[in-house]
Amino acid sequence: MKFNLIKVYRHFRVLFGYLVFSLFFLPGVCHAAQLEDIKLETDPTTTEIILILDENVRFTQHTLAAKGRYPDRCYIDLFSTSRSPSLQSTPTISSQHVERIRTGDHATKLRIVFDLKQPHPCTVTTSEEPFTIKVSFSSPLEATSEKLLESTENSEAQDIPANHSVPAQEPNDSEIEAPTTLPNLAADSEEEPVFFFAGDESLKSNKPDIWGWVKFFAAQDTNEDDAEDHHLSRARGRLGADWQRSLSNDQTLLAKGSIDVDRLFYDANEADDETEFKLHEAYLQLNGRNWDISFGKQRVRWGKSDQLSPVDTINPQDFRQSLAVDLEERAIPSWMLRSRWHGDSFGLETVVQPWFEQSEIDYFDSDWALFRNLRQAINDNPSINPLLQNYASTLYVDDNKPTKNLENISAGLRLKLQTEQTDFAVSYHYGWETLPTIEQFSVGGINYNGDPDSDLTETVASITPFPPVTNRIEATYKRQQTIGFEWETSSLDPFGFRGEIAYKDEVTFLNSTLTSTRSQVTHLVTGVDYTTESEWYFNIQGSWQHIHSYDNDILYFDKDTVALLGEISKPVWRGNLELSAKYNYVMTDKSSFVQPSATLKYFRNTELEIGVMVYSGDGETLLGSYDKADQIYGIVKISF
Repeated sequence: MKFNLIKVYRHFRVLFGYLVFSLFFLPGVCHAAQLEDIKLETDPTTTEIILILDENVRFTQHTLAAKGRYPDRCYIDLFSTSRSPSLQSTPTISSQHVERIRTGDHATKLRIVFDLKQPHPCTVTTSEEPFTIKVSFSSPLEATSEKLLESTENSEAQDIPANHSVPAQEPNDSEIEAPTTLPNLAADSEEEPVFFFAGDESLKSNKPDIWGWVKFFAAQDTNEDDAEDHHLSRARGRLGADWQRSLSNDQTLLAKGSIDVDRLFYDANEADDETEFKLHEAYLQLNGRNWDISFGKQRVRWGKSDQLSPVDTINPQDFRQSLAVDLEERAIPSWMLRSRWHGDSFGLETVVQPWFEQSEIDYFDSDWALFRNLRQAINDNPSINPLLQNYASTLYVDDNKPTKNLENISAGLRLKLQTEQTDFAVSYHYGWETLPTIEQFSVGGINYNGDPDSDLTETVASITPFPPVTNRIEATYKRQQTIGFEWETSSLDPFGFRGEIAYKDEVTFLNSTLTSTRSQVTHLVTGVDYTTESEWYFNIQGSWQHIHSYDNDILYFDKDTVALLGEISKPVWRGNLELSAKYNYVMTDKSSFVQPSATLKYFRNTELEIGVMVYSGDGETLLGSYDKADQIYGIVKISF
């Protein structure tokens, strides 16, 4: 009995892909702190922009002189900070000093850029409870005096009859200058949307902020094969609401919730493409003077590194679409009780998760499934024994998940130290590995080396028993302990330097028998990023993963795996178009991945992205094994 080497290999080459994606590719865009709100206070002489955050953050301030088509600019870098998804754009702006405000997520750093009408001085101050950053722009005294004199002269020149008195009038609502809250700013947007501000008194009401987005994704393989998906599409939507109320001078109550609608359209007819409706996030948070406590379904981000984060183990992930979804969208909030205490230099954080929650993966009938298109390819291959074809159609995975009881809870502790220029944190998490361990494949005698050029007819020739007696593949979930250390510093400004190292007592690796091997792992990730005056962004990270008890049967990984990865991006056309290229080069096996893309942001609250994902390398490497999965893709995202 002979098998087509390439086609049979297609069935297996994603078997361990879900783990490497969690280690090497996921962009880290969910952070410990969050920008909750932006307010604007303005008068003829001064503009004050107030940034409200949910906890103290370290930040740096910079100014840039006008250069070419770029105006005078002031920008603030907020470290380990992300935007609240409830912040979106509104259509008008009214300020004597600021032309517009732009923001961009650069790795774990949130940058807010103020394009100025003239080179006004920029003053930054902070206050507590909640932590706020006030950015002020003032007109020079001479210019202010000239405007007041001009206003007086114009009043004197008016033709007013003698002995005529002008009655005093109460100002109407439109004339009252008051702080203006921006309710929404580009939900989950990654790159430089423009923020606008308008004076709408209704925004100060106690009503919840309603926000949402819809996203449409479509991809086409550049190399078609009968055993592979030729195309994949997905439609997603999220609707959320944020509400906050002051309980006293020292305490506020915050409520957040959102629901998801999700539909994946697979190429294979056997695939499950049901529409899912699910609760994405729902929690209450009580904020005190220097503490907060929250309970519910929420996202918690530990770790400082940019492209991959071995310390980030609190939440599971959605791996059903591989690299096509960024980390902020693929992270799955978990049910937990979280508490934080914020001191001047020290901080303490605890999490308790009452039950286990797994990552989402497909096992069959997709290019990105764990067992990929195994069943479909066997059934479509006329050279395969009909008995084996019928058997393949009935293969299934039996997921043995931990039961919901007190023995299976998870808990974590994180201590933070903050100096003037550097943040440190050490953490311990006693939890679960959210990806499955394959305890038993349905047949024995398999000796697979991961190479698409190997003779897989020999691999399956020794299958025992034959004919197979069971169609069950057994998967379980194991305990995992993680000890982490992380750091981030601005002492090398304008370069950002951050990193983390994690020790995990058990990590799952796929072996040549298509079952799992577990071993201790130490994983270090560190790197730098830099933004030029012309807004070129460069990010380079180094990753070293060491498997302590290495087994030669482990697929795709050496005992020591070293990689370089990162991103280069540049906004053009005044921020309306973003050009970007993400990359990953594994130095130890010379395989690579690159993703060039262009994102159009010209239309209000709408982003259009097109790009290519390209894999290369030898067949026994993980990235090289995906060389037939290169794809062209397009994304449309509309926020409201």
